[in-house]
Amino acid sequence: MAKIKIPCPGCGHLLQCDERYRGRKVKCPHCKSHVPVPQIFQARTAPRSGWNKKRLGLTTAGIFLLATVATVAWACFFQSVCIRWDDRRPVGVLFLASNYHASVTNPRGWFNDPGLNFTGPDGVQRFRTALLDYTDRSLANLKRTGAQGVIVWDLEGEQFPHKTSFIGDPRALDRLAPEMATAADEFFARLRAAGLRVGVTIRPQKLVVDEFAQPSQTFAFNLESILLEKIDYARKRWGATLFYVDSNDGLWRPDELWQLRRVAAARPDVLLIPEHHGLPYAAFSAPYISLRKGVVATTGKWSRKFFPGSFQALDISDCAADWAEITAAQSNGDILLFRAWVWSPECDLLEALAAGKK
Repeated sequence: MAKIKIPCPGCGHLLQCDERYRGRKVKCPHCKSHVPVPQIFQARTAPRSGWNKKRLGLTTAGIFLLATVATVAWACFFQSVCIRWDDRRPVGVLFLASNYHASVTNPRGWFNDPGLNFTGPDGVQRFRTALLDYTDRSLANLKRTGAQGVIVWDLEGEQFPHKTSFIGDPRALDRLAPEMATAADEFFARLRAAGLRVGVTIRPQKLVVDEFAQPSQTFAFNLESILLEKIDYARKRWGATLFYVDSNDGLWRPDELWQLRRVAAARPDVLLIPEHHGLPYAAFSAPYISLRKGVVATTGKWSRKFFPGSFQALDISDCAADWAEITAAQSNGDILLFRAWVWSPECDLLEALAAGKK
């Protein structure tokens, strides 16, 4: 039976008795006074639902944190490095389009020029001519900088705004950019004929196109199979081996770590460059770092400590003034990413570094 507590008016001691004495008197063991027990006490209320929700939220957060820590610990301490990429020369980046420069005659913003016209009966041929001219200019820059390869960031153009602008699904090329689909094979063949590795952007989401031909990126649990399908398509069609993984979730999604690791293990001849990452990603990929965002250039000491031989893909665009950090990063084995379609101060630096090695 529940207990109730009442103060003794005679001596002030706190007395405790069973609820069955309500409306009666009990004797104080200290002063022997007879103390009346009130008939009605404040009803006990059920726990507030808000507290239950709070507890549920804390429990969920705790489970998520535990899963993240367990995954990171597993990757750091129980898995060996599986990345094998001996070539650390720079990799060029090609942005073929911009959504900000799209127009009625150039709906995908090709070559950042809204004045271009790729519509009408001769539109495909005009696009092919412009693309191959762009390719030849880029090849000259790639050769002078001693690049090992090039990644095309927006193969499908940029008809749609952020966050769909980078489609990241080469399988959708015929449907979303037919003018590129007819020229892509020749485009990549010309790059490979120059002795370059080639690559494209891929995304771990599933691309969905609605009845109005508007695409959207949707969450996918099976990102391993989705990425493998995209990688295998680009490998088979163009010989692609460099893959920038755009808009991944990083450590915010614990299962992504082991799924990406399985992708790297299944295709050891490709290089994955994930946009978002954490320490364990260095075991199987080259994490993307942008120097212009103020990130320390050299691969972290903890990455090298846990994963000897690991490296990052350091984007040095607009950062020629940080030449000391760039040269230090290269000395540590990092791969330098740079804009290859236009000659820039970063290209001057890379050309000097390449000449110094010869």
